[in-house]
Amino acid sequence: MIGIWGDPRHTGKPAGADLVARKKSLPVVAALGSGTPAATELAELYALPREQGDDDVERMTVAVERAGGREWAQEQAADRMARAMSELARAIPDPEAAGGLLSLAEFVTRRST
Repeated sequence: MIGIWGDPRHTGKPAGADLVARKKSLPVVAALGSGTPAATELAELYALPREQGDDDVERMTVAVERAGGREWAQEQAADRMARAMSELARAIPDPEAAGGLLSLAEFVTRRST
């Protein structure tokens, strides 16, 4: 998520840097596997040599969103966070003792894009 939609002031790299590098992050893989016209467009853009596709970052970003990659990744992160919190509550029933781990999990799944 951060490698595509992250705020450069927080990430230290330009938004869309993972798309420029043609990384197959979870949102991209979900989008490519969606079977939508946007997935086809994204696959075509990813097939371009990097030098040709650098100007298409916005098109790639929109294609990932239209193909459902962003929404899927957000849903997966929320689901895994909920499961992790449930398991942590079972393993460490005292919320105060589990506080540091909960804070870390929150940071990892909800840090600012």
